[in-house]
Amino acid sequence: MSWTIRPARLADVPALVALRRVMFEAMGHRDGEALDRMGEASTRYFEETIPTGAFRAWIAELEGRPIASIGLIVHSVPPAPGRTIGKEAYIMSLVTVPEHRRRGIAGALVRRVLDVARAEGIPVASLHATRIGRGIYERAGFRFDSECPEMRLRLA
Repeated sequence: MSWTIRPARLADVPALVALRRVMFEAMGHRDGEALDRMGEASTRYFEETIPTGAFRAWIAELEGRPIASIGLIVHSVPPAPGRTIGKEAYIMSLVTVPEHRRRGIAGALVRRVLDVARAEGIPVASLHATRIGRGIYERAGFRFDSECPEMRLRLA
């Protein structure tokens, strides 16, 4: 069986939300009510941002059924030394349903997003890797940046 990758459309919001839930469940989130709230909030977010292009996603399909997805946000940042284009790509929400993992789908989705970012002249891509996903990103060339380690503070 052969799968294909295509850009997500507004009609794909339910599939993107369902795949995002699969991702969080794989990360160990088990609170059904919290996952439901996340799903409702994600639906609103995708419905607002997909039409404007503020959030872009790609879906891998097998026989018309979504089996994986990835998201991309391009945000504006001030230029820096050696990087005069003030844009960065943030890759997120890479997920493959369990029965289709280890078939190269996630790697193909990462390559697709990186190709888009390169074609748009974006000089930097970043992401947060789970333990499970780290190898996929390392094979695509991602490395930890010791000069700019990210720190996080939860405000709410």
